[in-house]
Amino acid sequence: MDQELPPGCLVILIPLSASMADDARVWLAHRLTPDGEAEIRDIPKSLAAHFLADELIEALANTLAGGYPIPLDVAVLGYGANDDSSLNLISLLSGAKPTNRLVPLSDVAGLPVEPRGREGDPRKWTSRVECVGAAPAAVALAEVYKFVSLWLTGRFTARPPVIVHVTDGNGIDDHYKRIARSFGLLVTGYGPARLLHVGFARDVEPTLCGAWPEPVPDAWAGLMGVSAVLPEEAEGRPSRFALSVNDWALIDAWSAIFDLNWNEDSVGWRDEAGDRFDPPTARGMWTQKMGNTPEQWEDAYATEPASGVAVVADGASSGIYCRTWADRLAKRFITDRPDVRDPIALNKWIHGLRAEWRAAIDYDKLNWSKKAKVDETGAAATFLSLEVGPADEAGNRPWRACAVGDASLFWIRNGRLRGTFPVVAADQFGSAPMLIRSNAGYKTLTLGAAGTCRPGDRFLLATDAVAARLLKSAATSSGVDWLRFETIDETAWRDELDVLRKANDMVNDDCTLVTLRVTGGEDVASGGGKQGESPVEAPTVVEPIVEAVPVVEELASRGHESPVASEREPVLNGTEQGVDTPRSPDEPENERTTTRDGFSDSTDPTV
Repeated sequence: MDQELPPGCLVILIPLSASMADDARVWLAHRLTPDGEAEIRDIPKSLAAHFLADELIEALANTLAGGYPIPLDVAVLGYGANDDSSLNLISLLSGAKPTNRLVPLSDVAGLPVEPRGREGDPRKWTSRVECVGAAPAAVALAEVYKFVSLWLTGRFTARPPVIVHVTDGNGIDDHYKRIARSFGLLVTGYGPARLLHVGFARDVEPTLCGAWPEPVPDAWAGLMGVSAVLPEEAEGRPSRFALSVNDWALIDAWSAIFDLNWNEDSVGWRDEAGDRFDPPTARGMWTQKMGNTPEQWEDAYATEPASGVAVVADGASSGIYCRTWADRLAKRFITDRPDVRDPIALNKWIHGLRAEWRAAIDYDKLNWSKKAKVDETGAAATFLSLEVGPADEAGNRPWRACAVGDASLFWIRNGRLRGTFPVVAADQFGSAPMLIRSNAGYKTLTLGAAGTCRPGDRFLLATDAVAARLLKSAATSSGVDWLRFETIDETAWRDELDVLRKANDMVNDDCTLVTLRVTGGEDVASGGGKQGESPVEAPTVVEPIVEAVPVVEELASRGHESPVASEREPVLNGTEQGVDTPRSPDEPENERTTTRDGFSDSTDPTV
């Protein structure tokens, strides 16, 4: 190969619930009877799920064996519930450690596997596990989001992550769909993450992506808008939502993994013609940690409604002069607008801010102990930026976001939560988020998101304590009245936070919340803020590039499309000395002991 493929990751997610032991009418591997008819038969859903996973891993392993190196990290995960109702997420790869998540394909190909008895069937790459109890789909998808976003951090030039979720429809509720939409916000230069669904059900005829009857059965229609869109086939199905039931075509997963088209950015992000946020609702509220003075508040925020940009930064309490550092990050991003997707440009920008910060704290006049802490520890902050681009003829606007750490973005449409970034669940806030550091020697690794917003959409940017509280409330039946944050008196908001802190229903930390409304659109009554489904646009279709790498003859004969080459080099993965690297997905976190809650009754369950 003349060119190196960009890195990628593939996750196959399978429920281990009791219902997966039930039968479904499946067209397994598109087998035919001796008479040439489709061999459709009743088999356990779990058996079909394992066959699907084995077939895909077999195809990838054969491609690797054919001399085509694929830099792909792979996970086949089963999920269920422990006795205490917590998530049980285990690896199903034969011979792999149950706790392993993403494993390099080259290592997977070396695992000990057994053959199947029928000629042409894939080897048994996955281990069967007893299917019992319930399987919390939303919780499992949130956990996958967590370690996939960690993998994606600092890898804007990677191929989009691919998640194939096998499901029998249980647990696919509004919270699941919100997390699924959030998956679609994670973005690389080749487009958004790709979530595919393969369903199994007793009373549905085998149906491939793009071959659904009209109307789509209600039980599955809700998954359409949260599934990736696959590109049109040269001689076959049109562009289509990646949702099949009781059937699957391996070419769909192949297309999601290998069809790549680099998206050149032509958006005029810095065009300041016209307001992009409605100024009356572009507001920020903040309060210091309870017991501190306002001067000890260490967050920062900045907005510029005309050019559609907003930033929040959360200073780390363990550093020194963190408020000054956070303030520099927020305000200078507004004026400089660095390209956060380019690691060289981003780190050059941050390096310049380090000199400004030392000048701002008047380093030369500090006493020796403060100088020592500046030199040894310095300042650090989490960071979240939002940029909204110019409107098209219909008034819709592209938006993009960049995150370092756990300050979080909430996207609201019609009074309902559409998606979040870079955190999707209240229990995902730890004590050691990634940070932008004031001291030299650290590279900054970012995570990107993107989407298209409509007139009247709202965005909220929140530092971690507020974000955790919002996410917990969003998981309750009553939800959040998102629109109230545009009008609530700031003193009343601070009083609410103090009540929650005193009741130990919220972390006692600095709090910052920025609310923004996209220009145009009518106000929509919150209706109590209940979480429901709003209209969903199709994700952007990713067209394949023209030049492709040939695959081995065996795969070509089975109708698989080939992997493709990339013109882009993968970004540094943060393993060099001095990089503020993400924690390994298998490394345990030191969770804060204080409860992280949302703006609702603290006894409500979390997702």
